[in-house]
Amino acid sequence: MAASDLQDFQRYRRDTELARFQGWSPQTDAEALAFLQAVATAPLFKPGEWIQLAIAEPHTLKLVGDIGLFLSLDGACAEVGFTLARPAQGAGLATSAVQAAIGLVFARTAAAQVIGVTDQRNAASIRLLQRVGMHLTESRDTVFKGELCTELVFALERPPQPAGALPPVALLLAKLRAMGVDVPAGPVRADGYGDSPELSAALLALIREGRKRAGTSLLWAMEAEGEALPQVGQIEIVVDHLNEPALLTRITRVETVPFNQVTAEYAAIEGEGDGSLAYWREAHWAFFSRECQRAGREPTATMPVVCSVFEVLAALPCKGETGAS
Repeated sequence: MAASDLQDFQRYRRDTELARFQGWSPQTDAEALAFLQAVATAPLFKPGEWIQLAIAEPHTLKLVGDIGLFLSLDGACAEVGFTLARPAQGAGLATSAVQAAIGLVFARTAAAQVIGVTDQRNAASIRLLQRVGMHLTESRDTVFKGELCTELVFALERPPQPAGALPPVALLLAKLRAMGVDVPAGPVRADGYGDSPELSAALLALIREGRKRAGTSLLWAMEAEGEALPQVGQIEIVVDHLNEPALLTRITRVETVPFNQVTAEYAAIEGEGDGSLAYWREAHWAFFSRECQRAGREPTATMPVVCSVFEVLAALPCKGETGAS
């Protein structure tokens, strides 16, 4: 939303019938302009504050409504509100916008649920909240705009994480903040090691001991899962098999090479087993064969592998690692 949207914004925000069940009231042009200017520079998901996002008509990109998002001070819950100009209603725009907003909340914050609050007389809003998957959790009597009414609270929980998927970076960052851990400035990605609790714990232990300073991934598996390649300078939040933060690392070198061109020098940096290239090839052939099976590929001597060298920034208390302090 921008100052240039003033005319379209005022067209629906001055609709008194539309404003009946909304937390806002019609404004003068000067007030609306100041509001739009503030919204245009407001940070996304600042705890304790609302942010407005535009709903645009898909073909003309004309402003026809807006979404309000509020993140609680503790970051555990978000609230969504929505307004759509009456001429634009009935085409699914509001439903699509609310679904996108909820997806944004779960992707960019650690909120465990998103709620929507509406007047029990607002049948259209109730139907929309139900369409996006929300369920009624509370009914409360209150006074709104000087009128006695009953508010209905609907909620949608964060969807369960797919098996084997890494947690959203926003969720991991929130956990680190709660632990009092500062993450250096820069791009951040999530990563994990191994495909079993035992292998994960063993590899994390090698890193903690200072023996392991590299990790190798099968490019085919990353492509199958839609995972972006690591980049030099990225901060990695490394999780254990319970998807809890275990390490903070920074990537210092990345190279994609055929499996059979990994060098003895790199195998020593990766530090598994006796540190030899022979051990590296045997262990990684077994691991990448399992990865190939999951990706629907056949392992070959020339399969592409992504070799990443890293430095450890912090070792964190690891809930999922046996014997970790």
